[in-house]
Amino acid sequence: VAFESDLVFVGVRRDTLGQQWMTGTFTDFIDGINYIFTHAASVGKPAVVNISWGSQSGAHDGTSLFNQACDNLSGPGKIIVMSAGNDGGELIHLTKTFTPADTVVSSFITFSDTTYMRTWLDAWGEPGKSFCAAISLYDNGVETNTTGFFCADGNSHNLYLISKNGMDTCYVEMNTSSAEINNGRPHIFINVYNKSSDSLVVRYKANDGIIHAWNESYFYGYVKSYSSNFENLGMAGMTSGNTTSTVSEMGSANAVLLIGAYTSNISWKNINGASYSVGAFNNRIAPFSSRGPYIDGRIKPDIAAPGLVVATASSSFDTSYYPSGSSGPYVMTSYNDPTTGKTFYYSQFSGTSASSPMAAGIVALLLQAKHDLQPADVKQLLFETAIVDGHTGNIPAAGNNIWGHGKINAYDALKKLLQQTGAYEYEGKKLDVVLYPNPNNGVFQLDYLGDRNENLIMNVVDLKGSIVASDIWRVNQGYNQRGLNLSNLSKGVYFLKITSASGSVNIKTAIQ
Repeated sequence: VAFESDLVFVGVRRDTLGQQWMTGTFTDFIDGINYIFTHAASVGKPAVVNISWGSQSGAHDGTSLFNQACDNLSGPGKIIVMSAGNDGGELIHLTKTFTPADTVVSSFITFSDTTYMRTWLDAWGEPGKSFCAAISLYDNGVETNTTGFFCADGNSHNLYLISKNGMDTCYVEMNTSSAEINNGRPHIFINVYNKSSDSLVVRYKANDGIIHAWNESYFYGYVKSYSSNFENLGMAGMTSGNTTSTVSEMGSANAVLLIGAYTSNISWKNINGASYSVGAFNNRIAPFSSRGPYIDGRIKPDIAAPGLVVATASSSFDTSYYPSGSSGPYVMTSYNDPTTGKTFYYSQFSGTSASSPMAAGIVALLLQAKHDLQPADVKQLLFETAIVDGHTGNIPAAGNNIWGHGKINAYDALKKLLQQTGAYEYEGKKLDVVLYPNPNNGVFQLDYLGDRNENLIMNVVDLKGSIVASDIWRVNQGYNQRGLNLSNLSKGVYFLKITSASGSVNIKTAIQ
């Protein structure tokens, strides 16, 4: 989006992180964020960090050390943007309000791929209260073995269960805390590897309080993911999970701009001429886009950006994204570099991993216009200019847990910022005009939204007050655009005064 940006890459591979994903510390990511912001400062530039990763490990309340690091590293000209996650259609969240008369919640853990039945179950309670957890094996609706309940008391347990056939094993690692240091919440993390053919059940027990549990996908190596859900499988006494509070825990820091995905395109034709479609989702929220709220009540995501069938450059080293590769159906076009003879491919890509960098590019444009924007400034600009239409429905001022504040609007956000920077001074009616880029090389564009057909008088004035160029712009009611070429002028600061019948604007611009 911000095509003249400098790019800084930091590589993080999930399979090398080990305990970071179980504990939600993500120290490699903290190092990466710090590296980018430090480099940007060394070259005197603002920066936006895009993180197209997500995780459900953690309390989802913004208190983790990783969340705190994101808040502390953010600041003027240092913005972090993250994917909300692709779990909006998955039953990965289980919540329960316990009472003395209703003390247990039970759910089957179902796997999308039963060849490797491994998952992480992360459950958090209320400060000052406690709860317990158990893992059981079931065969045809009958419990065959169980760990029994272990409570959030600060102890760890390594357990195993033998299946009904007496041969296969389910391995269970349970780590507990009576009160996590960052938020005082009781916490039970369960690492399960079921190598049996029996079904897996998790139970949580308490006399009062509320718990929230998440079913985290397990990654085997770098590319293979094994996802799982909470489901009742039609059995009495079992509870299914839900799709609320499925936004990524990683993005729960207050300073982070968390991005959902909507569908700006539903079809494509690949490089071999074959046509494809993802269904009737055009302009709607993407079915996979994760939803809020966080458990402390904050509405998330913050905003939605295009994230389904987004055209993007493919790595020339990834042969799967060649026309004959396994992802060949997604390859849309190519470019041959005449200087090297090398061919580069462009493909369609989907997910909040696509919508997040789209939003990050828009934030980069805002930082180009004003280098010292704070995270709160960026959010306010994007929220106030977001697109709300028949597909989003009415969105409250605080946003909602599907769309956030609506669809991101690059043009209106940038226009609003430019008109707030102090480079624009108005007399009479405030004219809706934008000059960009600013600074420039003497060649720039003017956009004007008029309420009538009229002539606008344009004068370019230097710092001595002399008119160095002038013109008349015939505009129509509605949207108007024209370019100006002042490259014949010396480098320096000038003022473009545009006058209508009802008001004028004086725009400060720098020719470099």
